[in-house]
Amino acid sequence: MEKTNFKSINHLKNHTEGHILYIFENLEEYINHIEDFVISGLEQNQYSIIIENDRINLMLKKRLATILSHSQLKKVIIINNFDFYYAKGDFQCNSIFECLPNLIEGYTEEGVAVRSWAHVEWGDEREVHKKLSISEKEADVIVSEKRLLSVCAYDSDRVNEKLKGNLSGRHNYLLKDLGSNHESLLKESSEERIQLLLDRRAFREEYYRRLAKKWH
Repeated sequence: MEKTNFKSINHLKNHTEGHILYIFENLEEYINHIEDFVISGLEQNQYSIIIENDRINLMLKKRLATILSHSQLKKVIIINNFDFYYAKGDFQCNSIFECLPNLIEGYTEEGVAVRSWAHVEWGDEREVHKKLSISEKEADVIVSEKRLLSVCAYDSDRVNEKLKGNLSGRHNYLLKDLGSNHESLLKESSEERIQLLLDRRAFREEYYRRLAKKWH
């Protein structure tokens, strides 16, 4: 059944569950959203599973290394998206939750909380849109039943209107870049970005405060 309560959001703060569609245009905003996603997960003692390409993985690791401790970085598990989607030779949308026992030592569904972020990419395949629609429908059921937070990210250059319509029916929310909103939302978006920056600053300050206490 397609969703009738599809909502647009500008950030992931305070979202603890839901199947989120993100069709991104701006790479800097994209990485900012992943950073917020990871920090929010750490605040809730959750692992973040990031499925991403090598180019963005490199930028993301550099960014996270400047704000997270070694122990916090252990809760951010990054997987190459080509290896994930083409593990069986052709494009397959595998369930990340089937892989968790191999990714997290001592994993149990009851004892370990996770959230997932997947950048979905594919080659030139005729049936890929059909596969995406089917897999997103299956993922939506899992996310809803287990009350998880799962972001599915797509490059806007790869998504036509028909695919966007199909994907919209398989998600609860549409995540937008703060810089891509209409003029009427610019003031609100600016305030949200300022608050997010303040939250990040507070997160860093708390980490360094704890570190200082540890060594004194």
